[in-house]
Amino acid sequence: MTKREIVLQALSHQETPVIPYFLDLTDIELKKMIDYTGDPLYFEHSDSYIAQERNESFTDLEGGKFMDMFGVIWDKGAQEGDFGIVNTYPIPEADFGDYVFPEPDEKLIREKCERLVAQHDKFTMYTIGFSLYERAWALHSVEESLMDFLVEPEFMHELLDKIVEYNNKVVDIVCEYPEIDCIFFGDDWGQQKGLIMGYPIWEEFIKPRLKIMYDHVKSYGKFVAQHSCGDCSELFPDFVELGLDIYNTFQPEVYDIQYFKDTFGDKITFFGGISTQRCLPFMTPDEVKAEMHHVMDVLSKDGGYILAPTHAMPADIPPENVIAFMEVAKNENPR
Repeated sequence: MTKREIVLQALSHQETPVIPYFLDLTDIELKKMIDYTGDPLYFEHSDSYIAQERNESFTDLEGGKFMDMFGVIWDKGAQEGDFGIVNTYPIPEADFGDYVFPEPDEKLIREKCERLVAQHDKFTMYTIGFSLYERAWALHSVEESLMDFLVEPEFMHELLDKIVEYNNKVVDIVCEYPEIDCIFFGDDWGQQKGLIMGYPIWEEFIKPRLKIMYDHVKSYGKFVAQHSCGDCSELFPDFVELGLDIYNTFQPEVYDIQYFKDTFGDKITFFGGISTQRCLPFMTPDEVKAEMHHVMDVLSKDGGYILAPTHAMPADIPPENVIAFMEVAKNENPR
């Protein structure tokens, strides 16, 4: 079986010959692994079962700043990491003013799709990050967005509708490629305990737009994956109702993995499960391996699991633990 066929079997909630896996690294951690191993193609040599391309492009500016495709200016120098923090919000008030939403960069999207098509033996995901709430706050700020859910709801509805319109235009282009399997939406809603905005606001502002986007993807016969960090426990019945196929990140420090596998594991495929918060940064390599085997034993029963870190591995993870992760993924797979 190809890697793609094994992922498809997992998505159909059937036992797989091995557990499909994906190595996810931040840029900083990838550079560290390249330096540590001396392998400039360390990521490519991971032999992951999933190929991803992200719907993003950036323009470098002076002083460590860069601008994304929506005109948001980010400052990498202000905070270590792949993104940094927002320096300039294009829509600072609850008024669009002269701001004009971008059109999707069709040339760039097609280039990324062609790269995915070339990896036909893998399960292919086109990722639309910052796909709703996160895009709203990147344009309008976290503080203003959360307040305006309450004090300027008409503005927030319009802002989110414009984001959905943009996303669906991207989906239209990507889904011209029959070889691409899945649209992967990224949008963080969870805190360590519960939702950032609370369920009533999520239900009013986020859920109906997820339905529009998920239905649009499924009209092309593609799978839908959703990333959200944090505790989204109360949303899983909604995910089932909306027809979500894959949920990421599935953090074991906020979820009872046995309960969620027993309750939703026949409907949703869990993607992640190996903690970048408590396991990979702090445990010994042997402890990492033991934790991985525990998570794999629970989540892989009857398929429905893709082994991965709960987030792109950040720079605080020792190289030895990345290697331990890969040893289990490649060589100690319990099937």
